[in-house]
Amino acid sequence: MNNYFIILASGQSKRFNSNSPKQYIIYKNKPLFEHSIEKALSSKLFKKVILVVQNKKQIKNKFSKSVVIINGGKERSDSSLIGLRYIKKFKPTNVLIHDAARPDFSLKLLVNMVKSLKKNKIYKGRK
Repeated sequence: MNNYFIILASGQSKRFNSNSPKQYIIYKNKPLFEHSIEKALSSKLFKKVILVVQNKKQIKNKFSKSVVIINGGKERSDSSLIGLRYIKKFKPTNVLIHDAARPDFSLKLLVNMVKSLKKNKIYKGRK
Protein backbone atom coordinates (compact mmCIF):
# COMPACT_ATOMS: atom_id res chain seq x y z
CA MET A 1 0.00 0.00 0.00
CA ASN A 2 1.71 3.14 -1.20
CA ASN A 3 -1.33 5.39 -1.43
CA TYR A 4 -1.38 9.02 -0.29
CA PHE A 5 -4.29 11.31 0.52
CA ILE A 6 -3.74 15.05 0.06
CA ILE A 7 -6.23 17.36 1.77
CA LEU A 8 -6.28 20.91 0.44
CA ALA A 9 -7.08 23.26 3.32
CA SER A 10 -5.20 26.44 2.47
CA GLY A 11 -7.96 28.26 0.62
CA GLN A 12 -9.17 31.71 1.57
CA SER A 13 -12.89 30.97 0.97
CA LYS A 14 -13.38 34.28 -0.85
CA ARG A 15 -17.00 33.48 -1.78
CA PHE A 16 -17.83 32.14 1.68
CA ASN A 17 -19.26 34.99 3.75
CA SER A 18 -17.38 34.41 7.03
CA ASN A 19 -14.44 35.73 9.02
CA SER A 20 -12.98 32.23 9.03
CA PRO A 21 -12.16 30.10 5.97
CA LYS A 22 -14.75 27.38 5.29
CA GLN A 23 -12.38 24.48 6.07
CA TYR A 24 -12.00 25.75 9.67
CA ILE A 25 -15.74 26.11 10.37
CA ILE A 26 -16.84 23.88 13.24
CA TYR A 27 -19.11 21.05 12.11
CA LYS A 28 -20.12 18.33 14.57
CA ASN A 29 -17.69 19.67 17.19
CA LYS A 30 -14.58 19.92 15.00
CA PRO A 31 -13.22 21.84 12.02
CA LEU A 32 -14.35 20.53 8.63
CA PHE A 33 -10.84 19.43 7.62
CA GLU A 34 -10.56 17.11 10.66
CA HIS A 35 -13.50 15.03 9.42
CA SER A 36 -11.58 14.33 6.21
CA ILE A 37 -8.42 13.41 8.12
CA GLU A 38 -10.35 11.00 10.34
CA LYS A 39 -12.04 9.28 7.39
CA ALA A 40 -8.80 8.90 5.47
CA LEU A 41 -7.02 7.45 8.51
CA SER A 42 -9.86 5.12 9.45
CA SER A 43 -9.93 3.71 5.90
CA LYS A 44 -6.39 2.34 6.42
CA LEU A 45 -5.86 2.81 2.68
CA PHE A 46 -3.18 5.49 2.90
CA LYS A 47 0.41 5.46 4.03
CA LYS A 48 0.21 9.17 4.80
CA VAL A 49 -2.36 11.93 4.85
CA ILE A 50 -0.93 15.27 3.76
CA LEU A 51 -2.77 18.33 5.08
CA VAL A 52 -1.93 21.39 3.00
CA VAL A 53 -2.73 24.61 4.89
CA GLN A 54 -2.07 28.31 4.54
CA ASN A 55 -0.05 28.44 7.76
CA LYS A 56 0.74 25.24 9.61
CA LYS A 57 1.21 27.17 12.87
CA GLN A 58 -2.58 27.70 12.85
CA ILE A 59 -3.19 23.98 13.36
CA LYS A 60 -3.40 23.41 17.10
CA ASN A 61 -4.48 19.77 17.23
CA LYS A 62 -1.89 17.05 17.28
CA PHE A 63 -2.37 14.22 14.84
CA SER A 64 -0.72 10.82 14.45
CA LYS A 65 2.57 10.45 12.61
CA SER A 66 0.52 9.39 9.58
CA VAL A 67 -0.59 13.02 9.13
CA VAL A 68 1.90 15.50 7.73
CA ILE A 69 1.05 19.21 7.73
CA ILE A 70 2.67 21.41 5.11
CA ASN A 71 2.22 24.98 3.93
CA GLY A 72 0.34 25.47 0.68
CA GLY A 73 0.32 28.10 -2.01
CA LYS A 74 -1.74 31.08 -3.04
CA GLU A 75 -4.14 29.16 -5.29
CA ARG A 76 -5.60 25.63 -5.12
CA SER A 77 -3.47 24.54 -8.06
CA ASP A 78 -0.34 25.79 -6.25
CA SER A 79 -1.27 23.85 -3.12
CA SER A 80 -1.96 20.70 -5.15
CA LEU A 81 1.44 20.96 -6.79
CA ILE A 82 3.18 21.58 -3.44
CA GLY A 83 1.49 18.47 -2.01
CA LEU A 84 2.45 16.36 -5.02
CA ARG A 85 6.05 17.59 -4.90
CA TYR A 86 6.21 16.76 -1.20
CA ILE A 87 5.15 13.12 -1.69
CA LYS A 88 7.20 12.56 -4.85
CA LYS A 89 10.13 11.29 -2.76
CA PHE A 90 7.93 8.43 -1.48
CA LYS A 91 7.18 7.23 -5.02
CA PRO A 92 3.44 6.92 -4.43
CA THR A 93 1.39 4.35 -6.32
CA ASN A 94 -1.85 6.34 -6.05
CA VAL A 95 -2.70 9.85 -4.87
CA LEU A 96 -6.14 11.14 -4.01
CA ILE A 97 -6.56 14.91 -3.69
CA HIS A 98 -9.45 16.16 -1.61
CA ASP A 99 -10.99 19.58 -0.85
CA ALA A 100 -11.11 20.00 2.96
CA ALA A 101 -14.33 22.02 2.79
CA ARG A 102 -16.24 18.95 1.55
CA PRO A 103 -15.99 16.32 4.30
CA ASP A 104 -19.19 14.46 3.51
CA PHE A 105 -17.76 11.51 1.63
CA SER A 106 -18.03 7.86 2.56
CA LEU A 107 -15.37 5.30 3.38
CA LYS A 108 -16.99 3.13 0.73
CA LEU A 109 -16.19 5.81 -1.85
CA LEU A 110 -12.51 5.77 -0.83
CA VAL A 111 -12.38 1.97 -1.01
CA ASN A 112 -14.03 1.94 -4.44
CA MET A 113 -11.69 4.61 -5.79
CA VAL A 114 -8.56 2.79 -4.66
CA LYS A 115 -9.92 -0.52 -6.01
CA SER A 116 -10.63 1.13 -9.36
CA LEU A 117 -7.15 2.59 -9.49
CA LYS A 118 -5.67 -0.82 -8.74
CA LYS A 119 -7.77 -2.49 -11.46
CA ASN A 120 -7.19 0.16 -14.11
CA LYS A 121 -3.47 0.71 -14.22
CA ILE A 122 -2.44 3.44 -16.62
CA TYR A 123 1.29 2.88 -16.61
CA LYS A 124 2.52 -0.51 -17.74
CA GLY A 125 5.08 -2.16 -15.51
CA ARG A 126 3.77 -0.64 -12.26
CA LYS A 127 2.42 -2.99 -9.64
